[in-house]
Amino acid sequence: MERGRRIVLWVCFLAFSAIIHAIVSGGVGHQIERNLGLVTPEEKIEIKVPPAPQKLVEREPPPEDELEFEKELELEPPEVLIAPKAVAPPPPNVTVALKAQAGGAGGDENAEGTPQIQIAGGLSLGAIPGTAGSGFGGFKSGIGNGFGDGTSRFAAYISGLREAGLDVVFCVDATGSMGWVLAEVKDRIEDIAKFVRTLVPIARFGFVAYRDTDNPEFTTRVQPLTYSSTKLNRFLGALKADGGGDWYEAVDEGIRAAIDESGWRPGARRIIIVIGDAPMREGQVKKVARLIGNFKHNGGTLSALDVSDQANPHLLEAKLGRAVPREMYRNAPMADWLVLGEAGGGDTATLDGDTKLTRRLVKLIMGDQFANEMQALLDVL
Repeated sequence: MERGRRIVLWVCFLAFSAIIHAIVSGGVGHQIERNLGLVTPEEKIEIKVPPAPQKLVEREPPPEDELEFEKELELEPPEVLIAPKAVAPPPPNVTVALKAQAGGAGGDENAEGTPQIQIAGGLSLGAIPGTAGSGFGGFKSGIGNGFGDGTSRFAAYISGLREAGLDVVFCVDATGSMGWVLAEVKDRIEDIAKFVRTLVPIARFGFVAYRDTDNPEFTTRVQPLTYSSTKLNRFLGALKADGGGDWYEAVDEGIRAAIDESGWRPGARRIIIVIGDAPMREGQVKKVARLIGNFKHNGGTLSALDVSDQANPHLLEAKLGRAVPREMYRNAPMADWLVLGEAGGGDTATLDGDTKLTRRLVKLIMGDQFANEMQALLDVL
């Protein structure tokens, strides 16, 4: 009985001790956690929302400045549009045996192996086997017949020019009596250029205007060779016929400028056409002939066109509106012009009864030896 009571007391004592121990341990543990920062007092958590962005103000972009050009843009084509195959320009008198008989740049061959040159309007140049009455196709419905064997030579010549290139410089007297010449050249220079480029696309043109050595404005004025029609028109537009009180003009200075200042292409066919109505001063002819001889030796050709009334009485008749006694006129090129043409290996010519300078110039460019072949083509000018 006594033993049972002791056991009960010990159990109660142990239970009480366990309770006390649990209470004390819990308080001590909580204090430790607070000191270590593991338990933090309750705080208000504030979530800060950033303010709404202000509405963007759309602004119009500043206007773009327009490009303004003070002058017209000019695009100069390259000096050579196609790679030339010829190492030297074709000679003025081309034979049937020329290399171009086998074709050539810009040409085709027919079934007989004859060179064919296609130009504007469907016109085809080339020898067509058969009798002299056979010919070639014309503009659309056809032009002319019976060009004969010369057409083959002409086609061969054009083929050579298409490979080598063509440079043409007009050396023109710009004194007072030449006003009608300058006016026609100004009006028709684009027609001349387009016509020649139909046959030879890589043709270039240049100008030299000459007066006299004592002219106060200029003795020579040069527009180098160019593809640009704008440059040609600008040069001619600023040019007027003036001065020339005496008979003689500085033809020699004009030719010298044409040879030295035109900017010739290597290998291209080089042609100078001197146009005037008055001779050079005495003592200059032989010097100029030697200068032209050197130009010819380097592959150039010089032709001379006498447009004076003495050489072309039909011009005077056109001006007067009546016939004149032609036996009183020279009706042939002046002596100085004969020397120039002989030295330059070209043609010495008058207008040959024609009142249109344009057609005569084209004949001189392509060569008087091809006058018959060119006649049908020239009818469109």
